Amino acid sequence: MQIHIYDTHVNTKSGQYIHFDVLVNEENVSNVKEFAERHLASLGVEVDNIQQSRCHFCHSEIANPQVKQNIENQGHSIIQL
Repeated sequence: MQIHIYDTHVNTKSGQYIHFDVLVNEENVSNVKEFAERHLASLGVEVDNIQQSRCHFCHSEIANPQVKQNIENQGHSIIQL
């Protein structure tokens, strides 16, 4: 499975810095922002608490088995950096 990696950086209004990658297949590229927002919400960071955020395409690669399974089950995979 070919996947696309989106390098995501977030600065919150409270000064917290969060860095993670959103990994998706071709069918879910349009959902990257939603997946990033859901991940932030799971960390307790709501969109209105974000001071600055960027999520840019980084590169594509072949998925490892765990990432492939996550994408098949959830539409995406997150790597916390």
